[in-house]
Amino acid sequence: MLRLAKKVEYALLALQYMSSRTARVCTVKEIAENFNISFELLAKVMSVLSKKGIVQSLQGINGGFSLTKESSSISIADVIAAVEKKKSSIVECESGGDHANCYVEERCTIRHPLQRLQTMIDNAFESMTVLDLHKSETSFVHVEIN
Repeated sequence: MLRLAKKVEYALLALQYMSSRTARVCTVKEIAENFNISFELLAKVMSVLSKKGIVQSLQGINGGFSLTKESSSISIADVIAAVEKKKSSIVECESGGDHANCYVEERCTIRHPLQRLQTMIDNAFESMTVLDLHKSETSFVHVEIN
């Protein structure tokens, strides 16, 4: 089943936390303690987010991390792309894998419907932002089935 990697979950938790604290630097320790998550893994995730330009690292006694742009400008797709090494897909043949290993490719009847579903999922991740993570309703994601 489609599942976000733990690194993506940590990144989203951290970005949501940081976005709720405007004009403030947040430390990895502060975020990890707030959510009771692994400091070590979160530190690695924050380093990746910094390298990808989603957060900036500030050194020194009052150092930590801060967002590089408004939370409404950071899509969930941006975060996933920054943290995951390869694009995940709901079916293996769409994840850039070798189609030669597919034993039903010539007779496959689900590939195209699942490609449409993957497109809807991708569009939902593109349209949802870190700011939307603060909302309890689901009206920010519009999924259209053709």
